[in-house]
Amino acid sequence: MTRLDGPIPPRLSTPRQVGSAFRFLRWRLGSNGLHLLLTGSRLRLSMIVICSAIFWSGLFFLFFGGFHFIKSFIPNLAGEFVEYIFSMFFLSLLVMLIFSAGIILYTGLFQSREAAYLLTTPASPDRIFAYKYFEAIAYSSWAFLLLGSPLMVSFGIVEDASWGFYAIFPLFFLAFVLIPGSLGAVGALLVATILPRRQKTILGLLAGLILLGLIAFGLRIWQTPGELLTSDWLDGLLGRLEFSRNPLWPSRWMSVGLVASVRGDWPTSLFYLMVVTAHAGLAYLIAAVVARDLYRLGYGRIQGGRSSRRRFGWYGFDTFFHRVFFFLPNPIRLLILKDLRTFRRDPAQWSQFLIFFGLLAFYFINIRRLSYDVQKPYWRNLISFLNLSVTALILSTFTSRFIFPLLSLEGRNFWVLGLLPLKRESILWGKFAFSSGISLVSTEILVVLSDLMLRMGPGMILLHMGMVAILCFGLSGISVGLGARLPNLKEDDPSKIAAGFGGTLNLLVSLVFICAIVTALAVPCHLYFAGQDNPEFAGISLSATQFRFWLGVAIMTSLVVGIVGTVVPLRIGIKAFQRMEF
Repeated sequence: MTRLDGPIPPRLSTPRQVGSAFRFLRWRLGSNGLHLLLTGSRLRLSMIVICSAIFWSGLFFLFFGGFHFIKSFIPNLAGEFVEYIFSMFFLSLLVMLIFSAGIILYTGLFQSREAAYLLTTPASPDRIFAYKYFEAIAYSSWAFLLLGSPLMVSFGIVEDASWGFYAIFPLFFLAFVLIPGSLGAVGALLVATILPRRQKTILGLLAGLILLGLIAFGLRIWQTPGELLTSDWLDGLLGRLEFSRNPLWPSRWMSVGLVASVRGDWPTSLFYLMVVTAHAGLAYLIAAVVARDLYRLGYGRIQGGRSSRRRFGWYGFDTFFHRVFFFLPNPIRLLILKDLRTFRRDPAQWSQFLIFFGLLAFYFINIRRLSYDVQKPYWRNLISFLNLSVTALILSTFTSRFIFPLLSLEGRNFWVLGLLPLKRESILWGKFAFSSGISLVSTEILVVLSDLMLRMGPGMILLHMGMVAILCFGLSGISVGLGARLPNLKEDDPSKIAAGFGGTLNLLVSLVFICAIVTALAVPCHLYFAGQDNPEFAGISLSATQFRFWLGVAIMTSLVVGIVGTVVPLRIGIKAFQRMEF
């Protein structure tokens, strides 16, 4: 007989004991996870701490400089302008958290094996919902807390806030995340119950509506009358942001309460804290009641609505994609096609891909509205490299979030890969081809669009296209290789796999790779164009002959770094994959 350390969980016989059992389970899972983190690999813990510190510090200095600029540029309207910024910030987060929490909770409630087991216990549906709800809130909102804390700390330092501000803003944050989490939970439950066979369609429509809304909002901002940073432009901008300060929006309660706490107006701040907290409790109560009445019904409809019949409509596209990789053996092309269908059938993947790259395309199309194309060559070159860097950063997020977990998601069926009539390394090369093919097409289109809008020369367009190709191959090789070296076969949620140690390390290596490639090619271009437009840089600028020489050196260096960054991680992953036992 085995002996369990610690208290024995109570039996599930009454609602109070059920709640106590779930709290015990959550506490044990959390304490065990923390214990493994602290006693496990020091490299893993160090990487998490260092990456978090670098990210937090970078955001802090960015926000600190922004608040200083606002305070010095518009001292009379600084407080009001900050309220508008906070209202827009929290309103945007409200929409994104509703979307994120709804997807995570839908997966946890209706597609996880744990939920299927819990439904066989005497636990009531609302207790199971509460257990999965707080887990989804933790996974969907930790990034919001990491993003919002440097914003609040920098704002407090600039405004010379008292210690009470730093103590109260975490309470605002914790209460706020429950509102979008509860709304997302209600949406997930209603979709599962009312439209059990149309959840992907609904998610696609919601993603499209969000994208259209962001595009419409961007058009309104870019069409603000007046010259940039003038009083007329500022008045017009505030007028277009007025909708975010509606008294019924939680974003308004957050912005007014936080600004009041900085000013020392504690009655107003505490009042809005109670307003946010009360609505958070009401939203959770509504979600719990909906779960009590609809969870089991929705779960049954989803399980009963699954069908094995063949569905038509995408075979032409699949055939075309299959023929694109004609140079690969047929078994590898079939594996690539499997990954494509998995990507297409997961709305959480293609919806995020569509939103991020769609927003970039919308920005690039509207570059000329910002008059960047008529600026001097120095500024056009600078903007073009910044656009390329942003595209590369979003691509690194995409590969870390979706490509790195590919092998891990095979999970319990991982042994099937070992039985295929293929060399194991061919499987990884197939996933590399899938990743690089998708990323190469999308990013090349974006970068060429950006350069055309900036009216860059043919030589620079070709240079940027070559940089994008190196980045796509390198980031795909890093994600596939490290994904095979650091798999997590016990987890079936790609977001949790990407948020683990392997995903964090993969993102860090990708960022270092991007910095190496972009810096090597941006420096000679920057020095050459700076000398053309700024006579004061004549001493350090490059002549045409020097520019061609150093650009050639930079291209060769980038090629070497790109080959090493692509091949080495793949070789590491192949060796680990070949030694892996199933």
